Amino acid sequence: MTYLIDLKVVSSVINSPPFSKKWSIIQLHDEIPNIQLVQTLFEVAGYIDSANNQSIFMLDRDLEEKALRLCDFMQMLNCKEAQDIDGFITTVMAPNRQAILYYLTFLLKDLATHKKRAYLAQFLSIPEIPSEFSQDDVIIDLTNQIEQVQEEFRNTHRYLDGLKQSGPNSTAVKREIQQMEEEKQQLLSKITRIQKKIQGVPKSEQWLQAARNLRTEQQHELALVDRLREQRAQVSQADAKYTNAVQKLKTVKANLMNSSPESIFAKMEEEHGMNRFLSQENFPKNLMEAEVRIRDLNEILAQPSISEQEFAKLEAEIAKINNEIVELAEKKLKISNSGDANLALFRQQAQIIARKKEGTLAKLPAVQEELANLQKQAAEKEMLQGEDFKRYVSELRGKSTNYKRKKAELSSLTAEFGILQRTEEVHAEFKQTIQIAEQRSGVVGYHDAQTNLEKVSEMKSEVDQEKGKTLDQISSIIQQLNNSINEKKNQLAPVIQNLRALRQEAQELDNIYTEKKRIYDTTMIGLESENSNLDQEIRNLRNDIRNDHSRYHHLNQLIQQSEIAQDRVMNEMKAYIGADDMIELIQKARGFKTYRDLYNRKIAELENNSKILQEQQKEAKIKHEPNMKQIQMFNGIKKLLTLKIANNKKIISGRNQEDKAVVTMDRLVLS
Repeated sequence: MTYLIDLKVVSSVINSPPFSKKWSIIQLHDEIPNIQLVQTLFEVAGYIDSANNQSIFMLDRDLEEKALRLCDFMQMLNCKEAQDIDGFITTVMAPNRQAILYYLTFLLKDLATHKKRAYLAQFLSIPEIPSEFSQDDVIIDLTNQIEQVQEEFRNTHRYLDGLKQSGPNSTAVKREIQQMEEEKQQLLSKITRIQKKIQGVPKSEQWLQAARNLRTEQQHELALVDRLREQRAQVSQADAKYTNAVQKLKTVKANLMNSSPESIFAKMEEEHGMNRFLSQENFPKNLMEAEVRIRDLNEILAQPSISEQEFAKLEAEIAKINNEIVELAEKKLKISNSGDANLALFRQQAQIIARKKEGTLAKLPAVQEELANLQKQAAEKEMLQGEDFKRYVSELRGKSTNYKRKKAELSSLTAEFGILQRTEEVHAEFKQTIQIAEQRSGVVGYHDAQTNLEKVSEMKSEVDQEKGKTLDQISSIIQQLNNSINEKKNQLAPVIQNLRALRQEAQELDNIYTEKKRIYDTTMIGLESENSNLDQEIRNLRNDIRNDHSRYHHLNQLIQQSEIAQDRVMNEMKAYIGADDMIELIQKARGFKTYRDLYNRKIAELENNSKILQEQQKEAKIKHEPNMKQIQMFNGIKKLLTLKIANNKKIISGRNQEDKAVVTMDRLVLS
């Protein structure tokens, strides 16, 4: 079998923590003993399976058992070469360097992935159940429960991976968890206090059941109210549609009665043009904007959550890009202004018209809605009759009279405005004539200065008059304020006396409340302290009970192990004495009398093998130096013969024409 080995990956990973072997590629290929490579394979598997506290790779067990466990472990990691269990165990028991290096490459190449898979395997593996118990109802229920719990574990683990990849703020999460724990403790303490209060209430369970029923009925009532609200909204919508349809029908009938075919056709063409404009320009634009917004929102939702720092950075980039856009727009405006003036004017007018069109389109839905409301109101209104119609006619006559009066006032104001405008023009011409005369006389600004002085004197006199009026008004206002204050004081005197009495009473009640609150707080602190002490004592007692149970089971295990060991010792003694026929049959079946004889025989065999190996090692050391010398001599002979062959080839090819010596064959005689 051909193994794909990557010694570079194995060397780089095995030399880094937690292994720190300091092995080079050459050492891995040639020098490291196979037994040490097998031990390293177990160490790597133990590191990958470190999440399992009962990992068999951490225990001192038999090599064959560890090899079988390693085979199962490699199969769990989807190693195809580990499907042959016997071949894998043989490879580990009688180490094959290439196979061991391949398994190391497989484990070390994807170390993190294998470690995650090993962690998940201890929770997601299905326990093997013998076929004779697989149809038991209890076993089936337990299997279903295991599958449900495993599915919950998968969902939780996926959610955890998502949180790790999204990169949340761990400090904020820890703070929220701590806050939730504090709230949990507060809720538990409140629940405990409420339960203590409820224990003394007669028929507490019935009251609780009644409260549950009340809450259920309230929720059902809220659901019915929501449903009723929805149905009313649907009814109102249906009524609105019906009203609109009736109004539209009336309008169509009225148009048919009062309009000519040409006007109806013109109106239909106008509506058709408006609908075509909306369908060809407005709706595609709105649809494109909505699609762009949806695409942007989907991209934002697909991205992981960002922190506040990244959000601030993005805002800064957006502001920078907006500034660049403004600068480019200004440059473009300057370039367009520097060009043809008529073209810039036409472009500006086109932009203004486009903006007006967009504004009109934006106002169109609101106008349509307002028109629908007005039509609805007009449909709801009824024709006035009798006294109401007479009242309406009289109001209309009054409004008509008022309108005529206002119109006459407007006409007089318009005439006055024309006179004043003509007066202003005459005044401007007179002022211009005066300025020309002043320029001719050399006294420019005389008339303006005189006019300003007259205005200043008039303004000063007006200000003095206003000051006098203001002082009189201030004195009268002060007198009124004093009178009002005195009246209010007289009115508020009894109220202030009552307020003082109430304040004194409130102060006394506040003192009583403070004292009662202090007593209540002291009592609650004492009760909570006593409650916490009792809770701590209960927890300690439960821990003691749990520890005693654990110790009890541990001692039972030790007793069972001692009994098993004692049984083994008794069986060994009986086998050694040989007084039991059953034991003799067992001895014949297994081929040895006692384990002592078996181990002594194996020790003797191992000692003989050790002596043979030591002799072979000694013989190899004795022959090593002569063999090395012989290898050097053979290498020298090989080099000499190579040189002679090259020399003979040169002579045969005629390169050495001066040397006419006869080519002979040299022979090396080894004695």
